[in-house]
Amino acid sequence: MVTIYKFPQNSSRWKGRAAAFGLLGGLVAPILGSILTIFSWFTNSAWHGLSFRNVSTSLFVLAIPLLILGAHCLDLLDKD
Repeated sequence: MVTIYKFPQNSSRWKGRAAAFGLLGGLVAPILGSILTIFSWFTNSAWHGLSFRNVSTSLFVLAIPLLILGAHCLDLLDKD
C-alpha cells in the first residue's frame, strides 16, 4: 500500500515561507540583476562561460513570477 502525503489543512507555515521567499526574491532579483548589468559594462561579460548579461536579464524576468508567488501566498494566508 502506497501512502500519499497530504499537507495538513490547518498548517499555514509553508504559505508564510513561500510568501516571504516570493516577496524577498522579487525584491532582491532586480537589484542583483542591476548590479550584474553594471558589472558587465565595465568588465568582460563572459566569465568562465557565464554571461552576466544573460544572468541579469534572467533575474529581471524572474522578479515578476516571484512577486506573483508572494502575493498569491499572502492571499492564501489572508483567507485562513
